Amino acid sequence: MIEQSSLQSQTSLFSETVARFTAEHILPHAADLDQHPPDLDRIRTLLLEIGRLGLYGAVIDEDYGGTGPNSLAMHEGIEALAYGNAGLAMSTMPTYLLARAVVLHGTEEQKQRWLIPIAEGRMIGSWAVTEPDAGSDVAAITTKAERTADGWRINGRKMFITNAAIADALLLLCRSGGSRVRDALTAFVIPMDTPGVAVPRCLEKMGLRSSPTCELVLDDVHVPDSDRLGAIGQGWALGMDVLNYERLAVPAIAAGICARALDLTTQYAEQRTAFGGHLNSLGAIQAMLADIASALLHCRLVYRHVAQLVDASGDAIIEASIGKLTGGRLANQAVDLAVQVHGGYGYIREFEVERLYRDARLFTIGGGTSEIQQKIIAGLLRQRPSWSRTAATT
Repeated sequence: MIEQSSLQSQTSLFSETVARFTAEHILPHAADLDQHPPDLDRIRTLLLEIGRLGLYGAVIDEDYGGTGPNSLAMHEGIEALAYGNAGLAMSTMPTYLLARAVVLHGTEEQKQRWLIPIAEGRMIGSWAVTEPDAGSDVAAITTKAERTADGWRINGRKMFITNAAIADALLLLCRSGGSRVRDALTAFVIPMDTPGVAVPRCLEKMGLRSSPTCELVLDDVHVPDSDRLGAIGQGWALGMDVLNYERLAVPAIAAGICARALDLTTQYAEQRTAFGGHLNSLGAIQAMLADIASALLHCRLVYRHVAQLVDASGDAIIEASIGKLTGGRLANQAVDLAVQVHGGYGYIREFEVERLYRDARLFTIGGGTSEIQQKIIAGLLRQRPSWSRTAATT
């Protein structure tokens, strides 16, 4: 068993590696990465380089080239990456979610096929659940997978699919039949170059522009049964298995955004003069800086706690939803304060806090809205009335 001090030194070393990469290869290109249409070649290259640093391998066993499972190390790396660009941090998620799903539900052939290239930084993944009329309501999925003599035929349309334009493989959730929603969905991992898979467009977004968000069309896509991941009708359960990681990414990215907002705003307040002195001598400005710092610490503590729970037992549904709920809120509050301190300069694109403001907005919407998280938390609390006495005690 790894001692806690040893584990902490490993995670710190990894996050420092990602932080150096961010400083050298991402921060100098912040303006370029914020353009639309996105530079897909540059984004794909950076995401593969991040993979070669070992980020995706943190969810993969050593037998398949990884260093995990180590959720804590991975999310510390995500925070370090989000400090430089939240969109790129967001775009790491589909690849490690695909890997996580294969780790938990894949056959040996599928593990060899997908996990090794992901761990080596040779492959990018995409995760396709959302549809034009089915966002947070996964039960409303209509993309259909029908059995054929030699496999499956898939038809449907997905929307808001991260990385679809740059991915090598797609983790796909489809309706395959069954009388109840928990029996009606089946998952597949299919290559993006499969005939019938098309990406008509990348969507023009308010923020997170370095994370390609796409429309995806599946038109008579024929795949062998070997592309099916897990048992028929168990797609719902598979999706729930990876949701801890999806939700956990939000407070980690939020911590990176808050840290960047704090550094930029502290520097601005030290240099800017008004009313006969520097801004940071004013009580109102000091209060706003203190609130940004508080948001950073809260996000960091939450994601580290939830990551440790996931690594220990995998059971952190309430905590992961709380992490997403609070991380999204706090990131938005922190960047709002950062813009306020910058005044008029915070409202123009020349200053980075303007991008942070746009980037943070998604995190109360994507991956299940804040209201969905509240519903999940409240429902689970009814099932676990003693949770209040054990929360954050591990």
